[in-house]
Amino acid sequence: MTYNKNIIQSSVPELWTFLDFTYANGNNPIEEWYTSELSVESRFMFDDLLKNNSKIKDHLHWIGFRGYLSGKASKEKIWELGFKCDRRQYRLLGVFREGARKQAVLLIGCYHKNQVYTPANALNTAITRSKAFSEGKASYRERKNRTDR
Repeated sequence: MTYNKNIIQSSVPELWTFLDFTYANGNNPIEEWYTSELSVESRFMFDDLLKNNSKIKDHLHWIGFRGYLSGKASKEKIWELGFKCDRRQYRLLGVFREGARKQAVLLIGCYHKNQVYTPANALNTAITRSKAFSEGKASYRERKNRTDR
């Protein structure tokens, strides 16, 4: 079969890479949250959110982007990404990897209701993990986008 110039390619290249915060011992709290805290439906929502946002050039236009956090978290430039499923407001707190092009590090997954995060120490955990990451005391693992749905 010869190449047909009239065929439209449906896939959009990924512009962003999402990374899971990982401790030096290899422990991945994002993957643990994903497998132990999220229902099957919320995992689909999470996967779709990252897959769709990986194709959006400007992070300010990401689906579910809620902005940068204020207070102590603002010093670390922590941002919040949200989605709703199972009658819950899910949140991902993250930072952008400095010196790298279009890489976002997911620091913690949590829930949010009435200005309260669950777990209650989610913001402090995100700050601690951001510092550990920027100081080279932690690493990351690339989160592959699901292509099977």
